[in-house]
Amino acid sequence: MPEIVPPSPVEIRDVNFWRNKAKKAEEQAATSEHVLREMAGVFQRPLSLPEWVLPGSGETGRAVGLVHLSDLHCGEVVRPEETGGINAYNPEIFRRRFRRMIDASIRILPRWSADCDLKGVVVALNGDLVSGDIHAELRETNALTSHEQVALVTDEVAAGMRKLADTFGAVLVTVTPGNHGRTTEKTHAKRMAALSYDVMIGNILAREFASDPRITVNCASGADIVFPLFSWSVLQTHGDSMGTGGGMGFAGPELPIVRGGKKIKLSGFATGEHYDLILVGHYHTSSNPGTVLANGSMIGFNEFAVRIRAAPEPPQQWLALIHERWGLRERVPVVLEDPTPPKRPRIRVPVGMKA
Repeated sequence: MPEIVPPSPVEIRDVNFWRNKAKKAEEQAATSEHVLREMAGVFQRPLSLPEWVLPGSGETGRAVGLVHLSDLHCGEVVRPEETGGINAYNPEIFRRRFRRMIDASIRILPRWSADCDLKGVVVALNGDLVSGDIHAELRETNALTSHEQVALVTDEVAAGMRKLADTFGAVLVTVTPGNHGRTTEKTHAKRMAALSYDVMIGNILAREFASDPRITVNCASGADIVFPLFSWSVLQTHGDSMGTGGGMGFAGPELPIVRGGKKIKLSGFATGEHYDLILVGHYHTSSNPGTVLANGSMIGFNEFAVRIRAAPEPPQQWLALIHERWGLRERVPVVLEDPTPPKRPRIRVPVGMKA
């Protein structure tokens, strides 16, 4: 080690000496913080954002489409005989519903944007893309292993992104982890994204489209990802880490969704952040309280929903239009199965009432 020479009396009085000393200490602290965060797995990846989502120079007529995809639960099997005939699900049904969502986006977005300049489409892949094997019953009943689920979802999403890029010219994909996609028995706070099949899918997509300038893929480093759409700030998180638990009585998941949105906003204010739109999934319930866009699910009503007496909701996902001036201007939950008319109960007429 080099010999440490104490500063001279002149240097002590020299303000430049202390300025340089402070600068070196600051650089060392920044380096240490970087290493510690990288080791802990919480170092935020820099976002790679295309110019068409950034704030413009005076323009007010631009818009982007938003396709919110979450809770696909690819690989899970739902048997109609266990859901009262309301729903069925398997890998083939997943393919059909996913493609229907992409096709619906291609049909609807041009109509919504007839009066503005549609720059591209943002696809929010918001967790639980796979069924996973976090529970013994899933390992026993899934149609595919977790690795097979990853392969199927990656193929379908990649094909869908190419189709959107061919139609609209530009696609931004943002990926966040869910609870079903974890590779651990319990949800980890540390290394959450690094231990997620959902983020693995995002990383594969990023490599798949590395040479395609039309498609940009960003993966979260933790539970959340924050990105701009023009001058609007969007926070995307699956929803299992909002700190509000499960459903509450007759209100079901609506109250946790509202409370979770409030908690996210308050925590953002504490760190100087403001979120104009919050994208969450997890609860399999389509809802739009305030600035929260809570997603339904692609799997739809399943055996777990039957067991907790949840209200049946059809398989559906949010499609929206974000306008540069108006923000979240259009939105609709796209239903991914044709509705079936309810069977009317047979009415027995007492003998004395017959004509």
